[in-house]
Amino acid sequence: SSQCSCSGKTVDCYSRSLASVPAGIPTTTQVLGLSSNQITKLEPGVFDRLTALTILSASSLWARVTCIAVLTERSAKQSRVNAGQLKSIPRGAFDNLKSLTHIWLYNNPWDC
Repeated sequence: SSQCSCSGKTVDCYSRSLASVPAGIPTTTQVLGLSSNQITKLEPGVFDRLTALTILSASSLWARVTCIAVLTERSAKQSRVNAGQLKSIPRGAFDNLKSLTHIWLYNNPWDC
């Protein structure tokens, strides 16, 4: 994607004032950085074609987005959801994420 920089199998879209996930991210992408953008909505299945994705870094991306719902079983082994707007996580939210091994959820306004 021309809105992002690519290096090997890493796509860096950090702080590009993006309103949506860019089209044209290579399907071979293993690391995707989307932090510090203005993305407020993620369409269902937006990451489905990124079958090689192992790390999704999205700190401060999830303003008004319930990010957990858009990850699929294939999408990520590691996810960083830092400085977002998550207040809670629904029961069973991770049940289908068989590949997920790490998730970072700090700096969210938790309502416990």
